[in-house]
Amino acid sequence: MIKRLGIFGGAFDPVHKGHTQSLKYISDLKIIDEIQVIPNYASPHNKDIQTDEKHRLKMLEIGFKEIKNIKLNDIELKNKTKSYTYETLKHLKEIYPEQHLSLIIGLDSLHSFTTWKNWENILSLCSLLVLERKLNDSLGLNKELESKISPDYDDFFSGHGKILILKNDLINISSTDVRHKIKNNENLTDLVDDQVLEYISKKSLYKI
Repeated sequence: MIKRLGIFGGAFDPVHKGHTQSLKYISDLKIIDEIQVIPNYASPHNKDIQTDEKHRLKMLEIGFKEIKNIKLNDIELKNKTKSYTYETLKHLKEIYPEQHLSLIIGLDSLHSFTTWKNWENILSLCSLLVLERKLNDSLGLNKELESKISPDYDDFFSGHGKILILKNDLINISSTDVRHKIKNNENLTDLVDDQVLEYISKKSLYKI
């Protein structure tokens, strides 16, 4: 029985070690029963997704196959339209009404969280599990969000609308950086899992 469900969304264009190591880190903490990885069909932030969803889904399968409690959820791909986090969470809450939902995001996303569509409603459906990244110290956090930061796991999982910041030292890279390096034939050994790289090369992705 899943009691604590993690949600990790994005374009994954392509999936890289910043994604895979982040979820392995959370998985190893053993605080979440299952993590559902949900690729966008179209980005809510108007990012230009360059690769067909079947390739992105296959790369996710390859990248996460070693982590047992991770499941791929193609709900947004099936919708064939731009999906917003609030709508996806609302749908998941209907499926898992008794479960605690944790939306997994980076610290950079937390700083821009109040610009997300229906951000206050998002917090009524889930809590935010935040992976810390080094950011410019001058970036102040919204006071309302700051007041929701939990001191420990017990408080975080006691209800929705909480924020837990995980201290970690993970790879700080974006899919944009990866695509740029592929185009320029740069070494990606430390940034992308070998089997994902093999798939990208085999399918000649991101070369144009």
